[in-house]
Amino acid sequence: MSKLIDRLEKVGTVAPAPMGFAAGRAAERAPALLMLALSGAKDAASTGLQADGCIISAAKATKPQLKAAKQAMGDQLWGLWPGTANGVSLDQIKEQGGDFVVFSSVDTPAELLADEELGRLIVIPIEFPEELGHSLEDFPVDAVVVAGLEDASPLSVKALMQVRAVRDLVAKPLLLLRAKPLNRGELVVLQDVGIQGLVVDCAKVAEEDASRMAEDIKGLPPRRQKRDHAGALLPRVSSGSPAAHQHDDDDEEEDFD
Repeated sequence: MSKLIDRLEKVGTVAPAPMGFAAGRAAERAPALLMLALSGAKDAASTGLQADGCIISAAKATKPQLKAAKQAMGDQLWGLWPGTANGVSLDQIKEQGGDFVVFSSVDTPAELLADEELGRLIVIPIEFPEELGHSLEDFPVDAVVVAGLEDASPLSVKALMQVRAVRDLVAKPLLLLRAKPLNRGELVVLQDVGIQGLVVDCAKVAEEDASRMAEDIKGLPPRRQKRDHAGALLPRVSSGSPAAHQHDDDDEEEDFD
């Protein structure tokens, strides 16, 4: 499995404390959110942002660009966001040590989704049609990047509701594309609506602001647990409904000894 996808699926979780000989070790808590730095291959090496991974943006996934990406990343987790992609370029991404690929839109050739070795992320607009959103759940992609709120600042309640609406459509890891920084309060509420990560455009977000966001993420509280709705109210049954008459008939037929 892609290392990125594995980390995204563990976001906000706490590994139980080990037992036996390792019982003295504390329980391990996964990051509250992941932050991925988006940049060009030439700029990737110069950024000082301590991100959880890097996304290399390139018009085409050419062999020279992929070699440059590999040299720039070293041991850091990275993947490619090509303007166009094909089967050959995906093989080259794997050869150069890439972990995942980001497909720009749902217009991506369907055959590319057959490759299961790389993590597969797909970008969808915030106003994604609901009927298509439901199909993503059983679709061969591993995570979803939401675009359209990059410049929304400050983040509004409407924007938060839009993110939550996408979250309700699909249970896969969800990332939000950003071209402007977020403050701690915005990070908290985004965490609560269920996103797993941020994709920060390093060409538009100052390194100082991105580093501050990374520090704020480290200090986020555990994700709030949603209230158990096991005792939710059942639908009302009107007196004229068949169900109500059936209930009345059962009462009348009850035999009292």
